[in-house]
Amino acid sequence: MRKRDTYTELAKKYGLRSRAYFKIKDMDKRYKIFKPGDYVIDIGAAPGGWIKYIVNKIGFDGRVIGVDLRPIERFDEPNVEIIVKDIFSEDIFKELKEKVGNKEKVDVIVSDASPNITGVYEVDTEKIFDINKRVLQICDKMLRPGGTLVIKTFEGRHEKTLMKLLKKRFRIIRKYKPKISRKRSSETYYICFRYQDLRSRTS
Repeated sequence: MRKRDTYTELAKKYGLRSRAYFKIKDMDKRYKIFKPGDYVIDIGAAPGGWIKYIVNKIGFDGRVIGVDLRPIERFDEPNVEIIVKDIFSEDIFKELKEKVGNKEKVDVIVSDASPNITGVYEVDTEKIFDINKRVLQICDKMLRPGGTLVIKTFEGRHEKTLMKLLKKRFRIIRKYKPKISRKRSSETYYICFRYQDLRSRTS
């Protein structure tokens, strides 16, 4: 049995929503992304595989807000909030702030968001780069100084530009491809630590 089938079967065995659960688990095990009490925004969250892992790591004092265009089946945990909305919509920031509440800023933002794959390299890389830039706009509004970002992109085109944008905002950046990523996939992740608010920096 191939590795990707193994993780799909494990997800079914343990009642998980997707094999992606093991992807964020792998990254967290390596980089210690989440802490008890963290507030987290999960972009591209459907069907909820990452949420299930994250909510167990942050505990009842934390909160995770999942955002996706597609509906996400309700979670039993009371500290999971769901927003069904396009991240490019004008009022996404208002809704995020309402869900975050008095804390105002979150500790971690994760994005497994991906465009509908066309199979045309130029189109797909352009679309995910647009998503990446929007995720960074959300960071600039919603991520606390010192916070952490996990963001997916596609290898190759636009990676250097994305790295420049990340370096303007984060002091530590690590590129990582989880062990369970399909071998044929060009997806890769950047795990970014110690966010610096652009508005607080001198030019």
